[in-house]
Amino acid sequence: MTDIPDIPIPDSTEGVGIPTGRPAPKPGGAFAFPWRLVTALAVFGIIVVFALQNTDSVDVNFLFWDFRAPLIVLITATMVLSVVFGDMIDWWWRRRKKLRKGND
Repeated sequence: MTDIPDIPIPDSTEGVGIPTGRPAPKPGGAFAFPWRLVTALAVFGIIVVFALQNTDSVDVNFLFWDFRAPLIVLITATMVLSVVFGDMIDWWWRRRKKLRKGND
């Protein structure tokens, strides 16, 4: 008889739920869909469209100031200020929790 080399036969059960010894991917791992990014981009897009459709000048009365400005500038400034203040509050809150955790 001739020597026939053993040819590996692919396992037909691979990838159909049979344990392979490898750990299953964790939820929220490397392959998780970036929902937060998609949501943020959608909200940003909606705000940009809203701002671009509202370019008329408006009267602004704030505390002791009275002036006229394009609505797009006011919308953009409000959006930027809300992001900045939101990040500041988030930083302060995390710092506060970290300091309280260190004192316990």
